[in-house]
Amino acid sequence: MSLRSTIQSTLDLGFSLLCLGPLTVLFWRGTFNAITDIAFRDLPTFSSRWYPALILYLIGTTMKILVDLTKHSLRSILINKGPCLQSFSSMILVYLDAFFGVVMWVGGFNLLYVFPGLHWYGLTGVLLVASSILMVIKAFNSTGSVPLGISTDEFENVYNPNNYFGTKFENSCSYKVILDTIFSYTVVHTLVICCWWGMWELENRYILFPCEITVKDIQAWDSVIISYFLVFVVVAINNSVKEMREEDGQFSKTAAATFTAFLAFLAALNFWRGIWSLMDFYFFPSMSLWNNLLLSHVVGFLGTYIAGSSLTLTQSSEKDSNTPDFLSFQYWSKYGACGKKNQYEDLDQHSETTPLVNEV
Repeated sequence: MSLRSTIQSTLDLGFSLLCLGPLTVLFWRGTFNAITDIAFRDLPTFSSRWYPALILYLIGTTMKILVDLTKHSLRSILINKGPCLQSFSSMILVYLDAFFGVVMWVGGFNLLYVFPGLHWYGLTGVLLVASSILMVIKAFNSTGSVPLGISTDEFENVYNPNNYFGTKFENSCSYKVILDTIFSYTVVHTLVICCWWGMWELENRYILFPCEITVKDIQAWDSVIISYFLVFVVVAINNSVKEMREEDGQFSKTAAATFTAFLAFLAALNFWRGIWSLMDFYFFPSMSLWNNLLLSHVVGFLGTYIAGSSLTLTQSSEKDSNTPDFLSFQYWSKYGACGKKNQYEDLDQHSETTPLVNEV
């Protein structure tokens, strides 16, 4: 790797870890906690939450599907329009995508609190079953998210949403795109939610909690340290895993890719868990709850939008690429911090699917 590429990658990773990642978590924290408070304020027990949780999950899933289909439909209409109209439309669609993504996750998490509940065997079972299915259908990389994966708000990124089979209106029948989008959210993305819920609650209640000192800010830093360590491990081994050849054996390649994908998943989850907890302690702690959550929501969205990466707030799922790449945080290298990128340099490179945007 050249010195220039190393500098670009370092800048990208630093920006993701220190800016875009925290802003993404900030938006999700404000939105997630606000929706939870509205929906479940008068329902103190998990068993009483199943109905509003189901409604939230169905609304979130339905709206995510509709937003993605709208993006597909508007692409051909907006592609030759002015930048102002494109930017305004993108902002509205990305905001709706991000907001209803949170709605879907709030509903999914609370349904899982109802069943199977918070016993260690239930959490472990959900994690193992969901992870196994995602690996079998080759979609486990969808469990990754910031800081190892970000997405910029370019027209092609916004109006070419990810789906499992990679169908588009331009080259597939409309019903195939619709069915693909439905499958991507109702099956693949739901399994991603199950993975995150299982691992998140295992750490909260069984893995990290016994080792944590439950006083202010100590409880948060363990996940931050774990996530930063795992991020650098994934960065260090990513190229080696990508460059494995057929001579190394298919089993070895699959095992290495699966292991790295799981490390990327743990890195993302602990990053979210740690930063979220730190924000609970340090993001204007004297402010009233609702003002705090509203400010978190607004600052998170506007911060990522101004940075040109609000698409990072959204959650989508797709099939794993045949050549796995667990790092997708190009930012300065795209916008030319170390020289402008040649817009034609990727024309001769073909990939099976669009690179993964985030997550949970």
